[in-house]
Amino acid sequence: MWKKVYPAALAAAILAMCFFTFYAKSWLSSIGNPNDALAGYEHYARLGSLFLLLSSAALLILANFILWQTRRGWAMWTTFAYFAVFVLLRGFWLEKARYNLQHPDAVFFTPALVGAFVVIGAATVVFFNRLLNRRLRDKMHPPSESVENAEALQNEK
Repeated sequence: MWKKVYPAALAAAILAMCFFTFYAKSWLSSIGNPNDALAGYEHYARLGSLFLLLSSAALLILANFILWQTRRGWAMWTTFAYFAVFVLLRGFWLEKARYNLQHPDAVFFTPALVGAFVVIGAATVVFFNRLLNRRLRDKMHPPSESVENAEALQNEK
């Protein structure tokens, strides 16, 4: 069941994040007052960031259920890819456009580096989450081949 729920939840999350990303970028392209454009951008970028965190957490929970059932971690790494794409998109594209609107002649570095470090941290969390999930599952429900090997060893003794 979870294998059918996850793709639908992922598609809905991607569509919502595309909306927030597009709408935040459209505020930066506004021809009105730059202060109003920045306020509109910051509002929708904040909403997008909050939605990204909540949807990534929900998708990671669904991915844990899938890993527990199937012993396959594809959903966890898909969740990581979803998170990484939108963090890097914001760090390298949206924040650069915001920074260029505020300071047209300055050099841009910091938000892109922060985004890269956030992605590295998220990869670490997903890796250890997957490792912990698999170890707990193997401890609670050992794979059938290890049960057969344990029984064969006991019979030999």
